[in-house]
Amino acid sequence: MDTLKFLLLLIFSTSTLALEAQVIVLEAPLLSSPSLKSRVLQRVRKGKNLFIHKQGIVKSSWQMNYNVNSEGLPLEEKYQDVDFLKTLTRAGQDAWIPKKFVKIIYNDEREAALQMNPYSDYDPTDYRIEEPLEKGYPFVVQNKARATMTFGMGPASKSGFDYGSSILEENIGSRYSFVTTYSKKVSFDAYDRFYFGGILQIHGQRSVYFITNDRTSQETHGEIGIGPYITYDIYRTEDRSLTTYGAFTYNLHRYSVEQATRGDSFEERLFSGYSITPKFGLSYNIRNIIPESKVDLIFGSETNINLPYSLTTQSEGEISSFWNNSNQVDFPLSATYSFYVGIQASY
Repeated sequence: MDTLKFLLLLIFSTSTLALEAQVIVLEAPLLSSPSLKSRVLQRVRKGKNLFIHKQGIVKSSWQMNYNVNSEGLPLEEKYQDVDFLKTLTRAGQDAWIPKKFVKIIYNDEREAALQMNPYSDYDPTDYRIEEPLEKGYPFVVQNKARATMTFGMGPASKSGFDYGSSILEENIGSRYSFVTTYSKKVSFDAYDRFYFGGILQIHGQRSVYFITNDRTSQETHGEIGIGPYITYDIYRTEDRSLTTYGAFTYNLHRYSVEQATRGDSFEERLFSGYSITPKFGLSYNIRNIIPESKVDLIFGSETNINLPYSLTTQSEGEISSFWNNSNQVDFPLSATYSFYVGIQASY
């Protein structure tokens, strides 16, 4: 090897057509032609020196120009910039290396044109995986799973019951929710971003209405739903991630309406029924809040698209003036949103 290097140095240096250059990327390719699409003949590691042809090299401002006109004045020399530099492989075969992957050793002021380590932040040839490596690497863990528990709060929806009288004042409470999910990584995802599973949600709200005829009403709306759930990590670092998700839930509703007057008249009726709710949301996750625990603290927002549904009751109203001859509560198409906080465990 030393003999070959000496011969290469002798050939280039005697012809005064060579310079020495140092590879500044992890692994630079030597190509069969000056094109990135050409065949790779050899790869050279960072820190190795190569002898390159002077073609396309900027001349030093101190270098003598012997090209003069008839009056002895120097002629302007044409300079053709190149993207590839000619060199030789270990076997002595002509090869080309991308000019941006080497630092030419001029031993003069031209070396200041290129900083010492331009690839300190990103090296396009560095194929190494960032450490720490995932447990079990290089084997891909297929049976990954996540479980979450969150508590949320947002504006509640207005009453759906028709009292048959004007509402003088209303005090609509907040809508509280408890949601838990369980999901597993899908088999076709090699990047550990898609998870599919199920969701269980519980919602509750309470509102008070003041109605004409010296009447008050309190509505309590409880809802429990279950359905499919899918998530995707759109952004992820070692300590942060951003996840979007979607779900459909099939819901059971329990809706209580209590009415009373100052004259001690009181009656309560219970309505029930089912609905379907599409939902989507976004969560910001602080990963491993306890080091190596695989427990994340999550914050997020969620939007529920409430499709039209109706609730009915089996009990007849005894005070007819309270119920407007209605045994049904109708809810139109609406949307609700909430903000939530919770934890997520991965295993």
